[in-house]
Amino acid sequence: MNAANKPSRRRRTGQDGSFLLEGLIALLVFAFGILGLIGMMAGSIRASNDARYRAEAINLANAIVGDMWTTQPAALDTEFGEDGNKLIAWQTHAANLLPSATGANAPQVDLTQPGLSAGSRSVLVTIFWQLPGDTERHRVMLTAQIGKNI
Repeated sequence: MNAANKPSRRRRTGQDGSFLLEGLIALLVFAFGILGLIGMMAGSIRASNDARYRAEAINLANAIVGDMWTTQPAALDTEFGEDGNKLIAWQTHAANLLPSATGANAPQVDLTQPGLSAGSRSVLVTIFWQLPGDTERHRVMLTAQIGKNI
């Protein structure tokens, strides 16, 4: 056998497997990028839910104040005081819309404050809720004058 007929032997270099290593590193970088996107998406969903519950709480507070404005002043204590029919219905509605708005977090209406005039009273509406898995209790407070301004 002469040199022209000899099978050529490839020379081994230190590059064997480097393409596989580069592929694995690229896959690792891509996986971290996807995990970062998922984390950002979870944060945006949490912020969106918080804004939604805050808007619901404000709407609930405005609704009960609006209902008080249409109620006769003499009936405010019986309808919206402790164990009042409209108060209980409103608290039940709030519990259906807001997470953990029951028990110690139940919405409250304070009718004991005097108003700016003899024919009015100051009302304080407080709504609490707590997101699942959250240790912080959220709160919305609304103060309104109910009755005559004279």
